[in-house]
Amino acid sequence: MRIAAFLLILIAMTACTTAPEQEAEFAPWQLPEGQPREVVQILNGRYGDTSFSLQVRMSLTEEKMLIAGLDSLGRRAFDILWDENGVRSGKADWVSEDLDALDILKVIVAAYWPEDDPMQAQVADRAGQLEIIYQSGRVNAWNETVQIRDSETDYEMTIVSYELAE
Repeated sequence: MRIAAFLLILIAMTACTTAPEQEAEFAPWQLPEGQPREVVQILNGRYGDTSFSLQVRMSLTEEKMLIAGLDSLGRRAFDILWDENGVRSGKADWVSEDLDALDILKVIVAAYWPEDDPMQAQVADRAGQLEIIYQSGRVNAWNETVQIRDSETDYEMTIVSYELAE
């Protein structure tokens, strides 16, 4: 009985700490390279004077891309759904207003999609600001470390990716 009460309180607290869902205009989802992926990433970075550390889980299927970000305590910081209807995102109310789902997607596409993918043209405005350094090369980016810097916004991040076997 105590466990059930605790779970109800936890669910209520989680519901109260989530900001309303946001929608962003972005191209309808299309799976890059026709290859579904399940990826776990560890992100460590800095935005101005603010440091952050997140664990991100990405699921790329034929139907959608789903991203969930957790903070170091395991709390859901944000989630993003990109499907045929566009992009919808939500974030916890304690997450900075600076976190923008569309910007996250543009950085992901710029860093991880193939260079000749048509989506690269749609994110060229953002990609042009980024310095992206691959551990061994873009082709292996889903399974290694990628460093991303944006000197215009004083932003830098190191991403360690692991593609899960299906």
